[in-house]
Amino acid sequence: MSRRRRGLRLVLALVVGGGAGGCVSVTTKITGSSRAGAEQLLLTGTSQKAVDSIDFRPLAGRKVFLSVTQDEKTDAAWLAFSVRREMTRQGVLLVDDKKDADVLVEGAVAAYGTDEIDSKLSLPSISAVGTLPLPASSSTNGGILQRNRQDAVVKLALVGRDATSRQLVWESDDVLQTGYLYRRFIGSSNVTRATSVPELECYPPRDAIR
Repeated sequence: MSRRRRGLRLVLALVVGGGAGGCVSVTTKITGSSRAGAEQLLLTGTSQKAVDSIDFRPLAGRKVFLSVTQDEKTDAAWLAFSVRREMTRQGVLLVDDKKDADVLVEGAVAAYGTDEIDSKLSLPSISAVGTLPLPASSSTNGGILQRNRQDAVVKLALVGRDATSRQLVWESDDVLQTGYLYRRFIGSSNVTRATSVPELECYPPRDAIR
């Protein structure tokens, strides 16, 4: 049996056997204005999937002026860029001036954010168990075991009107897309990870402290 597996089993035995003397904390966090790198990747990856699901082909070959009402955060700006890029890929001719447009497309973002649940289990006065290092102060704030889950949600819709008559000529469905990042830690090491966004398979690094 490897040293790592023996260490993990010893930790789990201590947790089960000494749980009465330990401490379990569960916190729920709703993000504010600033975002961590993993959160930004989770949101931009989720928003990209939402945009990729929209069919812009009915507007192919037409001159379109696009206006998207959105949050001003850096990662939210990616959403407007993704819409423009996907429209261009599907043959839409984007123009910078309304006077040159055949169709005016307006978009709005109804939801763009994350919810986070973080739970930690710690045992008092333990800095090392056998061969498994358990730093007293680390990115997991001293928790011997930690579970962290972030869920992202993006909702948007777009509508197109004739530039002259202002009549409806195209609209998307209400697009709702969700994503997730689920991680488990022992000490500072990320031992398991599951995510809906490929970039998050390698970021953040699995070992915060080496």
